[in-house]
Amino acid sequence: MVYKTMPQPAITMKEHQTYVGFPPLADREQIVDALVNDPPDVRWRVVRDLFRIENDEDRKALIQMLQPFVKSVSDFRVSYRIYLALRALHTPQPQDDYFLVRGKGAFRRTGPGLSIDPAMLEESFKADPFPVIDFHIHPKLPDLQFFSDLLDAGVTHAVILATDTDPSDLDRPEIREKLKKGYAQSPQSEKVPFEKMLVQLRASLYSPSHVVNRDVADWVSDYPDILVGFGSVNLSKSSEYVEEKLEEIRRLKLRGIKLLPYSQFFNPSENENMDLLFQYCEDTQSIILSHCGCGAGPFEIPELSRDSHPDLWEPLLKKYPSVPLVLAHFGAYSTYIPGIWLHEVLQLGKKYRNVYADLAAVDWLMDREMVVKEIRKTIGFDRVLFATDYPLSKTAGVNLAYLTGSLKANTFLTEKEKRKVLGLNGSRLLGLT
Repeated sequence: MVYKTMPQPAITMKEHQTYVGFPPLADREQIVDALVNDPPDVRWRVVRDLFRIENDEDRKALIQMLQPFVKSVSDFRVSYRIYLALRALHTPQPQDDYFLVRGKGAFRRTGPGLSIDPAMLEESFKADPFPVIDFHIHPKLPDLQFFSDLLDAGVTHAVILATDTDPSDLDRPEIREKLKKGYAQSPQSEKVPFEKMLVQLRASLYSPSHVVNRDVADWVSDYPDILVGFGSVNLSKSSEYVEEKLEEIRRLKLRGIKLLPYSQFFNPSENENMDLLFQYCEDTQSIILSHCGCGAGPFEIPELSRDSHPDLWEPLLKKYPSVPLVLAHFGAYSTYIPGIWLHEVLQLGKKYRNVYADLAAVDWLMDREMVVKEIRKTIGFDRVLFATDYPLSKTAGVNLAYLTGSLKANTFLTEKEKRKVLGLNGSRLLGLT
């Protein structure tokens, strides 16, 4: 069903001077129409623009215009998009310390008002001989906040990730039965019935960090010299679906593919679409970045995250030695069993040269001297990637600047190893140098 907004006079809204080089904001009616009638999968295209609105009157008018649609839209994806828009309108971000230039990122204010020296912008973007690359970011914060955080942390490039997950997958009998069997083996099953856990699982599959391929491409098009985009494809779907998604990723010129076996419900060693995926990556020189370890939320339960075990990738690593596979979180992320599959990732990395590992959400590994020594003996520091899982790290009160600073101050790594992890490895893998 298509919802139409009531006719409103076209009112051009004023953009805050903090934003430089962006196209003019659409008028109120166009914004509401897009939020209600854009394709359901497109989440962030218009929501991102709402933070650029300067006047409270414009925000209040848009809130009033959107209210009738909060409960009237039937598609939960559109409803969630309107919720995100309302949240953005109700909570404008502070604009005092930084300004944002399209294509260049954030800059600190050095005095009152806004004056931009073009030479300064060019100088700021000269290639850094020692780049800092965050290889694992979920874009979902206002651009100004996102890029000011990158600036404060000294991050020169960021890999942003799509997440192709679908709550309706839980209506498929084979997936529901698989989850039910795994959950029955967990201690939690004695306290929480499976049907109640299923509600939590469904909610987690369309979380605030959900970003589609088109969203990622939009961010990259605004900041092509800073951001590298990875698409996502749900491999538990039909081969036709997978082929369409891979073609979309190719068309959008995204450099890699983000996978979440635990929440896309596929076993890498058994899934019938794996050859399609790896052949695509081989042909296009794309990178695979797969979640490895327990998932977040209800997927913290290890029995529900077994598809993310690193050993399930071994047949494919052997068959496709030229396709790089980044195992996110070093296989170590778990609330209940910290370091859960770290050993397995290290052994895979020792055996296969196309295995990489990132430090997203497990930066504490570098503070363990024994772990650092094991990395040197196995996968080596040529294939370890700095990553933060931003902005999820912020929810724990840890900002990007702390994470980069902590690694630079690490006493267990050599200076050469620090430079490799912080950016040289990622730069080489992405072809930035």
